[in-house]
Amino acid sequence: MSAKHIMRYFATVEDPDRPDKKRDTKGGGMSKTEEEILATNPIMEAFGNAKTTRNDNSSRFGKYIEIMFDKQTNIIGAKIRIYLLERSRLVYQPASERNYHIFYQLCAGATPEEREELGLGTVEEYNYLNQGGDPIIPNVDDAAEFTLTRQALTSVSVSEKAQVQIWKLLAALLHLGNINIGGTAAATLAASEPSLAKAAELLGVDAAQFAKWTTKKQRITGSDKIQSDLTPKQAIVVKDSVAKYIYSSLFDWLVVTINARLAPTEILDKIKNFIGVLDIYGFEHFKRNSFEQFCINYANEKLQQSFNQHVFKLEQEEYVREEIDWTFIDFSDNQPCIDLIEGKLGILSLLDEESRLLGGSDSSLVIKLDQNFANDKFGKFYKKARFGKSTFTVCHYAVDVAYDSEGFIEKNRDTVPDEHLEVLGASTNDFLTAVIKTSAKVRDKVSWLFLKNVTLLTVIGTGLFRASCGCLDTCTLGSWSSRSTCSGWWST
Repeated sequence: MSAKHIMRYFATVEDPDRPDKKRDTKGGGMSKTEEEILATNPIMEAFGNAKTTRNDNSSRFGKYIEIMFDKQTNIIGAKIRIYLLERSRLVYQPASERNYHIFYQLCAGATPEEREELGLGTVEEYNYLNQGGDPIIPNVDDAAEFTLTRQALTSVSVSEKAQVQIWKLLAALLHLGNINIGGTAAATLAASEPSLAKAAELLGVDAAQFAKWTTKKQRITGSDKIQSDLTPKQAIVVKDSVAKYIYSSLFDWLVVTINARLAPTEILDKIKNFIGVLDIYGFEHFKRNSFEQFCINYANEKLQQSFNQHVFKLEQEEYVREEIDWTFIDFSDNQPCIDLIEGKLGILSLLDEESRLLGGSDSSLVIKLDQNFANDKFGKFYKKARFGKSTFTVCHYAVDVAYDSEGFIEKNRDTVPDEHLEVLGASTNDFLTAVIKTSAKVRDKVSWLFLKNVTLLTVIGTGLFRASCGCLDTCTLGSWSSRSTCSGWWST
């Protein structure tokens, strides 16, 4: 939330040479670029925010935005990077929580013609939307918010044609969530199943092939291809993994399209400086903490370490060099906790190892963690569960957090079978094909992950603060060097 206010401030700050006057723009208001930058907020909130038990508008992804200035300090562009989108929220929401806002907006605000074309019903009819049991946010009109989202997309030059295609993909995901997979030992799914048929129509994929590779898996041994049946539970996991893949790809496409509009190639030579704003989840500690909280809290451990390093250690060393009379502040060094998580044989390493095993399981992971870390070396930062083998506790800088290991292996793998990728690749829906290709390029570029970037950001940072909503924001200053930009599809 504070990041949004910072952006609004940058776009409306007065001209220092003329107090009480807004910087020169046509008509005396905000420039078109500044309006477009602010228009990204409702878009990113619609597709990346959700109601949680603690916040009705919680960001479920990390965002870093560079606001670019020319030599006259006018805002001339911006660029967004995203991190750690909570993909699992698409298919599962805890009690009283919601999926991403955009789905409720679509169901509430679509026109009668759109509802008929997309086969839309009410929120209560969709498995991906009704799990939390409380789809209404007090004092929020989802239909009105949908109108604002449409307007914001138009503001950043996402055409009506492209918006129609976006609603198609979102509706298809809702229908995927309603697919009824039958069977007992072996999963069964007919191509004519109503929800599958509608989803396949909207996605432009072969329903029979989709059904086949949702209920079967294939292994290649030498020159032989061996097919085997999946259980109904395994088939649901496959189906959900496809849905998460499509949604995260759409999210990537939106960011690329926005960046192409906000940072066109013609402004690159004019950029003199930038101010960067980092907005990510704050530290999370719930009644049940899963893989998502583990990743979020790991990121916060890294940020806390950088804060310690650059606010406490380096500043106090500077005071010593300048012989300033100073009472030293004691602070806890969380490096051992970070080593526990990311070390050569740390939690992440053992998680990856267990995920690569065909028979890897959540319970086996906890056994390995207990064997490696429930000892004197890591005793201050790792605690073994007193009862059962499904939880483990990490002693973070903020608080000890007990993690439920259920789903860790599957979420860490989070893979879409190659056969399903082929089904999607053969889609007759040109928009879906473009979205997937754009996302693949993004993933190749950002494969060196969020945490490396966060460390860099806080190294050059000038301020680090916690917003009242609990999000962690970093504001950075820097000079800008020219870099490549991505081009969108159907963005004009």
